[in-house]
Amino acid sequence: MSHPIVQRLLDVKFNTKKFLELATHGGKNFPDNEGRKFYADHFDLTLQASILYVVVVFGTKWFMRNRQPFSLFVPLNIWNFILAAFSILATIRMTPEFFSVLTNKGVVNSYCYLYDFTKGDNGYWAWLFMASKLFELVDTVFLVLRKRPLMFLHWYHHILTLIYAWYSHPNSPGFNRYGIYLNVLVHAFMYSYYFLRSMKIRVPGFVAQFITSIQILQFIISCSILAHIAFLVHVQNVPCDFDSGVFKLATFMDTTYLILFLNFFFKSYIYKGGKAKYRSVETKKSQ
Repeated sequence: MSHPIVQRLLDVKFNTKKFLELATHGGKNFPDNEGRKFYADHFDLTLQASILYVVVVFGTKWFMRNRQPFSLFVPLNIWNFILAAFSILATIRMTPEFFSVLTNKGVVNSYCYLYDFTKGDNGYWAWLFMASKLFELVDTVFLVLRKRPLMFLHWYHHILTLIYAWYSHPNSPGFNRYGIYLNVLVHAFMYSYYFLRSMKIRVPGFVAQFITSIQILQFIISCSILAHIAFLVHVQNVPCDFDSGVFKLATFMDTTYLILFLNFFFKSYIYKGGKAKYRSVETKKSQ
């Protein structure tokens, strides 16, 4: 008889009808409770997808070791265009809520309390953002089929971000407002850059450095917010919207991302010879 945990990982369940219903709902009447419940009910899928992802990615990398890289010009352009368009549109749609809370409730309250972040149209785009982390795993398949460098940072962040996204959304804390908004904003620049590059359009070299810099800034902001949240909740006993499990995972995730991206930046743009070794911006992505 299989171990219960193993059996859980083998028992793949996905409510396609419900997913499509939520994904195409949109509008001010987005059912927040149903959206949260979907991710709570399907959290095991993130673990199953992560295991399959590792097998497929490293299996494909091994398969391609003595083969010529695929061009994938058309599918790669389509893929980058879709992700760029989604990120830009999500940024546009989520900007009003972000700055409204920031100006009307104050900076500290904007990450201490959730307010209506997961409700209405903004909640719909937050829900789509969480779903997008599953589909973004396809990025790495393009990478290994084209025989581009596969760094630890690349596949590590894809797995951990997906797990965090689906784990946190059912009990979404106030600081997720920053994590999600900053991520779609950074991705709007990043995937637009990827699209231009995949289209063989020449882009100035400083753009790649700029993208890495705003990725690092994203995690500096996130880590600072998490440190202040810890002080507010555990020292000042402020009743923030807080979930201990989500907070611990967020702290681990953002701290390791900050360290890894700083390491990438120094090796790519500071250390002698680094840029030649790490020049492929396709190997780095944000949360």
